Amino acid sequence: MAGGVGVVGRHIYGNLYGCDSTLLNDEVVLTSIVREAVRVANATLMSIGAYRFYPGGLTIFAIVAESHISIHTWPEHGFATVDVYTCGDHTDPKAAFDYIVSRLKPYRVEMYYGDRSMRGE
Repeated sequence: MAGGVGVVGRHIYGNLYGCDSTLLNDEVVLTSIVREAVRVANATLMSIGAYRFYPGGLTIFAIVAESHISIHTWPEHGFATVDVYTCGDHTDPKAAFDYIVSRLKPYRVEMYYGDRSMRGE
């Protein structure tokens, strides 16, 4: 699209400090949180999965038609990273990020925004 906006991609990601360690190691609850974050973002769920690491920690991820949403946890440190990347004007990655933060209840959040859009030529 010469002179206009092509692909609209927004990437919200961040670090969550001081989360409950038990919650960060609960695959069922974290999977539910990611599933709901997909809905909150107005994205289309394609698949959802989890990987458990030993002695602790999880990666929960949702592949959405518009890209992905993921949580990576380090329960022993009360730390998690969250990554929400969506394409399309109809999605709201910030709402999904905020929902995840509201559920994990960290004492401190660092949030970053990346414009991943193709603008102009």
